[in-house]
Amino acid sequence: MRATHYDLDPFFSRRFSPTEFLDKPIADADLMAILEAAGTAPSCFNEQPWRFVLADHGVMVSLLAEANQAWASKAARLLLVAADGHFVRNGKPNGYAAFDSGTAWGYLGMEAFKRGIMVHAMAGFDAAKASEVLLLGELKPLAMVALGYSEQTHTQTPRKGLDEIILRR
Repeated sequence: MRATHYDLDPFFSRRFSPTEFLDKPIADADLMAILEAAGTAPSCFNEQPWRFVLADHGVMVSLLAEANQAWASKAARLLLVAADGHFVRNGKPNGYAAFDSGTAWGYLGMEAFKRGIMVHAMAGFDAAKASEVLLLGELKPLAMVALGYSEQTHTQTPRKGLDEIILRR
């Protein structure tokens, strides 16, 4: 568990991104609950620009960079996080779409972890191929996510101290 200076719920300090997964499926009810939790995230003008793309496992694996294919192919599920970069209300660019989608991804990860399902987000994938193969149209692919059960042990990686992440002006 990561060391913290304040009294945080251990839920946060135990989380990590595994690269080893068990051969155990995720129940559809758990997957849908995880995605529903993501859908409760706040967003600018309540636009909810995030989209979570589910597709055939083999298709999703083919979108990953080779290094990620080696371990992520063993995950029970792979999904793509994408964002609608325009406001539905007026068609103007939504400069907060990625930020809001990242918040939704965070909610997804925490609900999964609460259910004993581990997640690992990846930037190593072919976004152009994902757009084409998954018929994303104007949606912008942001990240791929591996979900599954894991018994991997992990030495927690250190985090930057508050003095490094808080800018006081």
